[in-house]
Amino acid sequence: MRTLLACLLAVSASLSPVFAGRLDIAVIQFPEEKTPEELDAALARVNLFEMTNSNRTMTREPYLKGGYVLFAQSLSVSPGATFGSSTRIKDERAEVQGSYTGGTLSVTIDISEGVKAGLRSFQNKVYSGSGSLPAGAPAVISLRRIKGKSTQVVKGQSRLEQYQLSTAIIAQYTP
Repeated sequence: MRTLLACLLAVSASLSPVFAGRLDIAVIQFPEEKTPEELDAALARVNLFEMTNSNRTMTREPYLKGGYVLFAQSLSVSPGATFGSSTRIKDERAEVQGSYTGGTLSVTIDISEGVKAGLRSFQNKVYSGSGSLPAGAPAVISLRRIKGKSTQVVKGQSRLEQYQLSTAIIAQYTP
């Protein structure tokens, strides 16, 4: 009986990665104000993995052009499970933690830039969100809009210009 239970446990452990799907997560910053509804409508026509294959969004969808990809990663995730990942490229470290249960994704992405050596220090940015993520199409998990003013110097003259940024966490689950 124990042998049978041990065999069933081994088989179920070996089959669990078969039922895992691919979760693509990206943090994209757009240089203009975006709305979640319009982003979801535009994302329905693209593949997130192909769109974030560069430091800029590569797509024919006009509403998504001009976005700067701050972070993108693909993970193997089983529904109903928690996940975590840590990556490092040059002087940048990214830690991803979250869970995908019942079609809802909850994720926190912590990006640290810099090296702790001498006078250099870290710049830490945390992006987090939670939202519904049905299988198949990409969805906006979180959207943060920032409005501000900055000085621009052109030919010795400075002027105050306004800017608007939209930073979105976008995810796509493929079973």
